[in-house]
Amino acid sequence: MLKEANAPVTRIRALDQLHRGDEIEARLKVGPNYDDVVIRRGCVQETAPGIGVVWILDRLSGTRKAINTDECSLWRVA
Repeated sequence: MLKEANAPVTRIRALDQLHRGDEIEARLKVGPNYDDVVIRRGCVQETAPGIGVVWILDRLSGTRKAINTDECSLWRVA
């Protein structure tokens, strides 16, 4: 029986760590006693480090979404 290999999950602390094509998750903190909630997951299309925004192609909806890094944390998942 084969085990599924889990890709390492890395927190992104600065947008210059991201590149077009990176698979990321945007997570929202809901409280001190709860895990962060994944609100978006997708492939990076464009970043704007000066204003703290990254655009992704959302995996769930298939549309382009903007993520504000002041509101959530970013994690590289693949």
